[in-house]
Amino acid sequence: MKNILFLGYGNPDRGDDGAAWHILKMLLSERGILNPDLFDMEIVPLTSDTDLWFNFQLLPEIADLLVQYKNAVFLDAHKGDIKNDLNFQEVKPAYQNAPFTHHLPPESLLALAESIYGYYPHSWLISVRGYVFDFERKLTSQTLALCNRAVTLIKENFL
Repeated sequence: MKNILFLGYGNPDRGDDGAAWHILKMLLSERGILNPDLFDMEIVPLTSDTDLWFNFQLLPEIADLLVQYKNAVFLDAHKGDIKNDLNFQEVKPAYQNAPFTHHLPPESLLALAESIYGYYPHSWLISVRGYVFDFERKLTSQTLALCNRAVTLIKENFL
């Protein structure tokens, strides 16, 4: 069983919604892995014991992947509905009825893994505040600063 999986999700073509994509690219860049195509591979190795996964949204099929790790860190952007601009919290399994079929929160994904496999990894959510969600692949300066803080948080706690 590997140690940790970082799961980033969001749309990098919608401005700050791509915060997780930028965080994962920063982590890879620090390891000398430049210009990875996070959409081309299902899993991108960061170290021998740490992997990255990215998609537009969390998917039920990821439950199969999650159970192969001791720990999981979900990375996302939020719109200000969360008090802290940089949010870091433990996540536990809990089914949440989503009003949209395309939205699967980390808690529900963990509940799915637990239901199917009787196991889920120790998990956290790191989310950064997004300010602009226009059609562009660049972050606002505020969200970029939060992404840099998130990378530091990741290195201090997980790497």
